[in-house]
Amino acid sequence: MRMNCRWCGSPSVRSSRLRLADLPRLLTLQYPMRCRSCEERYFANIFSALKLRGVEKARRLEKRRKDADSAQDA
Repeated sequence: MRMNCRWCGSPSVRSSRLRLADLPRLLTLQYPMRCRSCEERYFANIFSALKLRGVEKARRLEKRRKDADSAQDA
């Protein structure tokens, strides 16, 4: 799944930290995102954002497994 930044169009985005001021947006099913390229913060559909978070978490776990396997082989 790919999301693009609304400001610069970069596909390198991540979920942003939640702030107290974000609560009204969460109630309208919007989740904060941040672009890794231009550092702009914006809101995206909560379901797309949470799916992206799941994909990111799976990638991190896979990388840890590969690192652990290569450390055992050495």
